[in-house]
Amino acid sequence: MAPPEKKARTEEATGGDKEETPKEDDAEMKDSESKEEPPKEPEPPKELEEDAPPEKSKPRIKEDVKFLVPDTTLNVMQSTTGGLLMCLGDGGIQHFFAGARANVGIKSGRYMFEVKIVEFMNLVEDHSSRSAPRPKNTVRVGFTTATAPLIMGENSEGCVCFDSEGSFVQPKKRAQVAGRFARDEVVAVLLNLDEKSPNANTISLFKGGTRVSAPQPLPE
Repeated sequence: MAPPEKKARTEEATGGDKEETPKEDDAEMKDSESKEEPPKEPEPPKELEEDAPPEKSKPRIKEDVKFLVPDTTLNVMQSTTGGLLMCLGDGGIQHFFAGARANVGIKSGRYMFEVKIVEFMNLVEDHSSRSAPRPKNTVRVGFTTATAPLIMGENSEGCVCFDSEGSFVQPKKRAQVAGRFARDEVVAVLLNLDEKSPNANTISLFKGGTRVSAPQPLPE
């Protein structure tokens, strides 16, 4: 039998070895955790619609861009300053679309215009009516040919547009490409007819200066 002093030393040494083992395991786990890096988020695609260089030699539009009476539906009202469009909403006419087309035509290059939704109308409806359209408020912004109808939609020819539900609309076709429009948002539509551009013959949607849809090809 070993002397008491030697036995105590043996137990202390054995106990010390047992306490150090978890520390080594913890170090190995920390090393493995540090090696496992979280997956990187994919980078957004590079914006191909860059600002055009200023060229003073190019022709400018001499007339003010506005909406002429022959190019608006009967239920469109314009403000005295010409910068605000409203639609009549009395009775059943509240369910009619109102359309307006600007007095500027385009053939080539790139063109963008902006629209701001300043109000959503929630008019009183007849409770006995079950055929009220949904959604109650709809806005469509886009481009048409000179002879196309003033009301844009999938049932109209010669138009492409985005609606306030975030859909890209063209004749006989509709696709969800972005989020819904909100009040006080500035929405911009860009038409690219520049043959030298990588986004030639496309239309794009922006909100607050940021792209929210991929370039949508124009119908043939």
